[in-house]
Amino acid sequence: MGRRRALRRRLVVAILLLLSVALLTVYFRESSDGPVHRAQERALRLFAPLQEGSARAIKPFRDAWNWTADLFDARAENRRLEDEVERLRQQSGRELALDEENRELRALLKMERDPLFPRDVRFVPARVIARSPSVWYSTVTINAGSNDGIALYDAVVNGQGLVGRVSAVTSDASQVALITDQESFVDGMVLPGGAQGLLSGSVTGDLALEYVDKSHRVEKGQVVVTSGRQGSIFVRGIPIGTVSDVAQQDVELYQSISVTPYVDFHTLDAVSVVVR
Repeated sequence: MGRRRALRRRLVVAILLLLSVALLTVYFRESSDGPVHRAQERALRLFAPLQEGSARAIKPFRDAWNWTADLFDARAENRRLEDEVERLRQQSGRELALDEENRELRALLKMERDPLFPRDVRFVPARVIARSPSVWYSTVTINAGSNDGIALYDAVVNGQGLVGRVSAVTSDASQVALITDQESFVDGMVLPGGAQGLLSGSVTGDLALEYVDKSHRVEKGQVVVTSGRQGSIFVRGIPIGTVSDVAQQDVELYQSISVTPYVDFHTLDAVSVVVR
Protein backbone atom coordinates (compact mmCIF):
# COMPACT_ATOMS: atom_id res chain seq x y z
CA MET A 1 0.00 0.00 0.00
CA GLY A 2 2.80 2.39 0.92
CA ARG A 3 4.72 1.58 -2.26
CA ARG A 4 1.66 2.40 -4.40
CA ARG A 5 1.27 5.81 -2.77
CA ALA A 6 4.91 6.60 -3.28
CA LEU A 7 4.67 5.47 -6.91
CA ARG A 8 1.62 7.68 -7.48
CA ARG A 9 3.37 10.72 -5.98
CA ARG A 10 6.40 10.22 -8.17
CA LEU A 11 4.14 9.80 -11.22
CA VAL A 12 2.27 13.03 -10.43
CA VAL A 13 5.53 14.94 -9.97
CA ALA A 14 6.88 13.59 -13.27
CA ILE A 15 3.67 14.56 -15.13
CA LEU A 16 3.76 18.10 -13.66
CA LEU A 17 7.38 18.53 -14.66
CA LEU A 18 6.61 17.37 -18.21
CA LEU A 19 3.66 19.76 -18.45
CA SER A 20 5.80 22.64 -17.18
CA VAL A 21 8.51 21.92 -19.74
CA ALA A 22 5.90 21.60 -22.50
CA LEU A 23 4.23 24.90 -21.57
CA LEU A 24 7.57 26.75 -21.40
CA THR A 25 8.52 25.30 -24.80
CA VAL A 26 5.22 26.35 -26.39
CA TYR A 27 5.43 29.81 -24.72
CA PHE A 28 8.85 30.60 -26.08
CA ARG A 29 8.20 29.09 -29.55
CA GLU A 30 4.79 30.56 -30.38
CA SER A 31 4.27 34.11 -31.63
CA SER A 32 3.12 36.99 -29.44
CA ASP A 33 -0.50 36.50 -30.58
CA GLY A 34 -0.57 32.76 -29.80
CA PRO A 35 -3.12 31.16 -27.48
CA VAL A 36 -0.74 30.93 -24.50
CA HIS A 37 0.22 34.62 -24.73
CA ARG A 38 -3.45 35.57 -25.16
CA ALA A 39 -4.35 33.53 -22.09
CA GLN A 40 -1.58 35.27 -20.13
CA GLU A 41 -2.83 38.68 -21.20
CA ARG A 42 -6.42 37.78 -20.22
CA ALA A 43 -5.17 36.63 -16.83
CA LEU A 44 -3.24 39.86 -16.37
CA ARG A 45 -6.30 41.95 -17.31
CA LEU A 46 -8.43 39.88 -14.94
CA PHE A 47 -6.14 39.88 -11.94
CA ALA A 48 -4.53 43.34 -12.32
CA PRO A 49 -7.57 45.22 -10.91
CA LEU A 50 -7.80 42.69 -8.09
CA GLN A 51 -4.12 43.14 -7.28
CA GLU A 52 -4.42 46.91 -7.41
CA GLY A 53 -7.48 46.84 -5.14
CA SER A 54 -5.84 44.53 -2.66
CA ALA A 55 -2.71 46.69 -2.71
CA ARG A 56 -4.81 49.77 -1.92
CA ALA A 57 -6.68 47.89 0.80
CA ILE A 58 -3.54 46.72 2.58
CA LYS A 59 -1.58 49.97 1.98
CA PRO A 60 -2.79 51.64 5.25
CA PHE A 61 -1.84 48.51 7.21
CA ARG A 62 1.52 48.30 5.46
CA ASP A 63 2.16 52.00 6.08
CA ALA A 64 1.16 51.61 9.73
CA TRP A 65 3.50 48.65 10.09
CA ASN A 66 6.35 50.54 8.43
CA TRP A 67 5.66 53.62 10.60
CA THR A 68 5.68 51.50 13.76
CA ALA A 69 8.89 49.78 12.71
CA ASP A 70 10.49 53.15 11.89
CA LEU A 71 9.30 54.51 15.25
CA PHE A 72 10.95 51.67 17.17
CA ASP A 73 14.10 52.07 15.07
CA ALA A 74 14.11 55.82 15.75
CA ARG A 75 13.68 55.28 19.48
CA ALA A 76 16.45 52.73 19.53
CA GLU A 77 18.70 55.10 17.59
CA ASN A 78 17.74 57.94 19.94
CA ARG A 79 18.68 55.84 22.97
CA ARG A 80 21.96 54.92 21.33
CA LEU A 81 22.71 58.58 20.60
CA GLU A 82 21.77 59.59 24.17
CA ASP A 83 24.11 56.94 25.55
CA GLU A 84 26.85 58.17 23.24
CA VAL A 85 26.29 61.79 24.30
CA GLU A 86 26.39 60.79 27.97
CA ARG A 87 29.60 58.83 27.41
CA LEU A 88 31.20 61.80 25.66
CA ARG A 89 29.99 64.15 28.42
CA GLN A 90 31.54 61.96 31.10
CA GLN A 91 34.75 61.66 29.09
CA SER A 92 34.83 65.43 28.62
CA GLY A 93 34.24 65.94 32.36
CA ARG A 94 37.10 63.62 33.24
CA GLU A 95 39.41 65.37 30.78
CA LEU A 96 38.47 68.80 32.15
CA ALA A 97 39.05 67.58 35.71
CA LEU A 98 42.45 66.18 34.75
CA ASP A 99 43.36 69.42 32.97
CA GLU A 100 42.39 71.43 36.04
CA GLU A 101 44.35 69.10 38.31
CA ASN A 102 47.41 69.30 36.05
CA ARG A 103 47.15 73.08 36.03
CA GLU A 104 47.03 73.19 39.85
CA LEU A 105 49.96 70.81 40.20
CA ARG A 106 52.08 72.73 37.68
CA ALA A 107 51.40 75.98 39.53
CA LEU A 108 52.20 74.31 42.85
CA LEU A 109 55.47 72.92 41.48
CA LYS A 110 56.40 76.37 40.22
CA MET A 111 55.71 77.81 43.68
CA GLU A 112 57.87 75.14 45.35
CA ARG A 113 60.75 75.93 43.00
CA ASP A 114 60.60 79.65 43.82
CA PRO A 115 63.98 80.78 45.24
CA LEU A 116 62.20 82.67 48.04
CA PHE A 117 62.02 79.41 50.04
CA PRO A 118 65.19 78.41 51.94
CA ARG A 119 67.04 75.36 50.68
CA ASP A 120 66.55 73.50 53.94
CA VAL A 121 62.73 73.39 53.67
CA ARG A 122 60.78 70.37 52.43
CA PHE A 123 57.38 70.42 50.77
CA VAL A 124 54.77 67.84 51.78
CA PRO A 125 52.00 67.51 49.17
CA ALA A 126 48.44 67.09 50.46
CA ARG A 127 44.81 67.42 49.47
CA VAL A 128 41.88 69.08 51.16
CA ILE A 129 39.56 66.37 52.46
CA ALA A 130 37.17 68.44 54.61
CA ARG A 131 36.09 72.03 55.22
CA SER A 132 34.88 73.75 58.35
CA PRO A 133 31.03 73.80 58.46
CA SER A 134 31.07 76.89 60.69
CA VAL A 135 31.04 80.45 59.36
CA TRP A 136 32.97 81.56 62.44
CA TYR A 137 36.12 79.64 61.58
CA SER A 138 37.81 79.30 58.19
CA THR A 139 39.65 75.99 58.35
CA VAL A 140 40.23 72.95 56.15
CA THR A 141 41.53 69.46 56.85
CA ILE A 142 44.28 67.93 54.73
CA ASN A 143 45.32 64.28 54.36
CA ALA A 144 48.87 64.61 55.74
CA GLY A 145 50.05 64.74 59.35
CA SER A 146 52.89 64.14 61.76
CA ASN A 147 53.81 60.87 60.06
CA ASP A 148 54.78 63.03 57.07
CA GLY A 149 56.86 65.39 59.22
CA ILE A 150 54.23 68.11 59.55
CA ALA A 151 54.29 70.14 62.76
CA LEU A 152 52.16 72.82 64.36
CA TYR A 153 52.33 76.28 62.73
CA ASP A 154 53.91 75.03 59.48
CA ALA A 155 53.01 77.26 56.54
CA VAL A 156 50.65 75.94 53.85
CA VAL A 157 50.72 77.18 50.24
CA ASN A 158 49.28 76.32 46.84
CA GLY A 159 50.13 77.42 43.32
CA GLN A 160 48.59 80.88 43.82
CA GLY A 161 50.06 81.85 47.16
CA LEU A 162 49.70 81.61 50.93
CA VAL A 163 46.85 79.39 52.15
CA GLY A 164 47.36 79.47 55.93
CA ARG A 165 49.12 77.65 58.76
CA VAL A 166 48.77 74.28 60.46
CA SER A 167 46.64 74.73 63.59
CA ALA A 168 46.25 71.08 64.69
CA VAL A 169 48.05 67.84 63.80
CA THR A 170 47.29 64.12 64.03
CA SER A 171 49.33 61.22 62.71
CA ASP A 172 47.70 61.21 59.26
CA ALA A 173 45.79 64.51 59.01
CA SER A 174 46.16 68.18 59.82
CA GLN A 175 43.86 71.14 60.33
CA VAL A 176 44.81 74.31 58.48
CA ALA A 177 43.67 77.76 59.63
CA LEU A 178 43.18 79.79 56.47
CA ILE A 179 44.44 83.36 56.25
CA THR A 180 40.77 84.43 56.00
CA ASP A 181 40.03 83.05 59.49
CA GLN A 182 39.14 85.75 62.03
CA GLU A 183 41.89 84.49 64.34
CA SER A 184 44.54 84.51 61.59
CA PHE A 185 47.29 87.15 61.61
CA VAL A 186 50.11 87.33 59.06
CA ASP A 187 52.97 89.79 58.85
CA GLY A 188 52.46 91.43 55.45
CA MET A 189 54.34 93.82 53.20
CA VAL A 190 53.21 95.97 50.26
CA LEU A 191 55.30 95.97 47.10
CA PRO A 192 56.70 98.15 45.71
CA GLY A 193 57.43 100.44 48.61
CA GLY A 194 57.86 97.96 51.45
CA ALA A 195 55.09 99.28 53.71
CA GLN A 196 54.52 96.68 56.42
CA GLY A 197 51.48 95.79 58.49
CA LEU A 198 49.49 92.93 59.99
CA LEU A 199 47.16 91.02 57.72
CA SER A 200 44.03 89.82 59.49
CA GLY A 201 41.02 87.74 58.50
CA SER A 202 37.40 88.29 59.44
CA VAL A 203 34.07 86.53 59.91
CA THR A 204 33.08 87.57 56.38
CA GLY A 205 36.29 86.12 54.91
CA ASP A 206 37.65 89.55 53.92
CA LEU A 207 41.32 90.41 54.41
CA ALA A 208 42.62 93.68 55.81
CA LEU A 209 46.17 94.94 56.16
CA GLU A 210 46.25 96.83 59.44
CA TYR A 211 48.73 99.08 61.24
CA VAL A 212 50.20 100.59 58.05
CA ASP A 213 51.38 104.11 58.85
CA LYS A 214 49.84 106.97 56.85
CA SER A 215 53.29 108.10 55.82
CA HIS A 216 53.52 105.15 53.43
CA ARG A 217 51.89 105.63 50.05
CA VAL A 218 49.79 102.56 49.23
CA GLU A 219 47.72 102.32 46.03
CA LYS A 220 45.10 99.99 44.68
CA GLY A 221 46.56 97.09 42.68
CA GLN A 222 49.83 96.81 44.60
CA VAL A 223 51.02 93.35 45.65
CA VAL A 224 50.94 92.09 49.24
CA VAL A 225 53.41 89.38 50.34
CA THR A 226 54.65 87.95 53.62
CA SER A 227 57.23 90.20 55.24
CA GLY A 228 59.18 87.42 56.97
CA ARG A 229 60.07 89.69 59.85
CA GLN A 230 61.92 88.33 62.86
CA GLY A 231 59.92 85.62 64.66
CA SER A 232 57.43 85.11 61.81
CA ILE A 233 56.47 81.54 60.87
CA PHE A 234 56.32 82.53 57.20
CA VAL A 235 59.34 83.12 55.00
CA ARG A 236 59.65 86.45 53.25
CA GLY A 237 57.96 86.99 49.89
CA ILE A 238 55.12 84.42 49.77
CA PRO A 239 52.36 85.99 47.61
CA ILE A 240 49.15 86.84 49.48
CA GLY A 241 47.05 89.07 47.23
CA THR A 242 46.56 92.57 45.85
CA VAL A 243 45.38 95.82 47.41
CA SER A 244 41.71 96.30 46.49
CA ASP A 245 40.94 99.46 48.46
CA VAL A 246 42.75 102.11 50.51
CA ALA A 247 41.01 104.48 52.90
CA GLN A 248 42.32 107.10 55.29
CA GLN A 249 40.56 108.97 58.04
CA ASP A 250 41.95 111.99 59.85
CA VAL A 251 41.07 110.58 63.26
CA GLU A 252 42.82 107.29 62.58
CA LEU A 253 46.56 106.69 62.98
CA TYR A 254 46.77 104.04 60.32
CA GLN A 255 45.44 103.40 56.84
CA SER A 256 42.54 101.03 56.20
CA ILE A 257 43.69 98.67 53.45
CA SER A 258 41.56 95.88 51.95
CA VAL A 259 43.31 92.95 50.28
CA THR A 260 41.96 90.46 47.72
CA PRO A 261 43.73 87.09 48.14
CA TYR A 262 45.26 85.24 45.22
CA VAL A 263 44.00 81.89 46.52
CA ASP A 264 40.45 80.87 45.64
CA PHE A 265 39.45 79.24 48.92
CA HIS A 266 36.15 77.97 47.50
CA THR A 267 37.96 75.64 45.08
CA LEU A 268 41.00 74.86 47.24
CA ASP A 269 42.24 71.33 46.58
CA ALA A 270 45.97 70.57 46.15
CA VAL A 271 48.32 72.21 48.66
CA SER A 272 51.85 71.86 50.04
CA VAL A 273 52.98 72.15 53.63
CA VAL A 274 56.31 73.95 54.07
CA VAL A 275 58.25 71.81 56.55
CA ARG A 276 61.46 73.20 57.95
